Amino acid sequence: MSLLLALALVAADPSAGALKIIPASQAGPSEPAAEPEESKYYQAVDLIMKGRPADGVRLLDEVIASIEARHAGDSRQFFCARSTAESTLYSGLGSRQGKPTKVVGRLWCSSYFFKGYALIDLNRSDEAKTWLDKAVALAPMNAQFLGERAEWYKSRKDWDRAYAEFETASKASQVSPEDIKSFDQRRAWRGMAYSRIEQGRLDEAEALLNQCLQLDPNDDKAKTELQYIASLRRKTS
Repeated sequence: MSLLLALALVAADPSAGALKIIPASQAGPSEPAAEPEESKYYQAVDLIMKGRPADGVRLLDEVIASIEARHAGDSRQFFCARSTAESTLYSGLGSRQGKPTKVVGRLWCSSYFFKGYALIDLNRSDEAKTWLDKAVALAPMNAQFLGERAEWYKSRKDWDRAYAEFETASKASQVSPEDIKSFDQRRAWRGMAYSRIEQGRLDEAEALLNQCLQLDPNDDKAKTELQYIASLRRKTS
């Protein structure tokens, strides 16, 4: 699928380098971006995917500056949604908090996310965390963003934080677009399982991985982790 035909959101699995591109047509509400911003965004994503993260970040900085300038002075609370379910949830959240709320499309939060993603590739992971946080602030129920931030904690061997973030991603997957709901859910469960393996809590990890296989019997990553657990048990038996 051409990046010019999709507003890209990433479901990233650093261990496999896998990227899942989601068509913009699957989004809930959308706020059409000014053409120069959208064009630059696509160019930036294309550069990052082609192994040129520094060039991608430079373009994303221009996109972000333009979007932020357009919303400067607007006191409403903004959210980015990728599905009708997410949009409804954010609208309800704003209503319950008594805050004027605007739900927009994905260009804004995706730009933050991709900048964080690219900074990780540039070995600037401390900076990357700031941009992942910004993406999650705009899309707090986006399981993909939450999962990537969980990976950030995992890379630092902060197993408690990683587990908690993956667990939040697991709950958020319930409002993911239908065609990626299984992907988001299983990614979160595998992340939770990985953290539990590192903590020596193998029974919990095994249960989570078996949930993945119940959802998708062809989940090879879950099968591999279960084999690893079996090997650990053989060593201690």
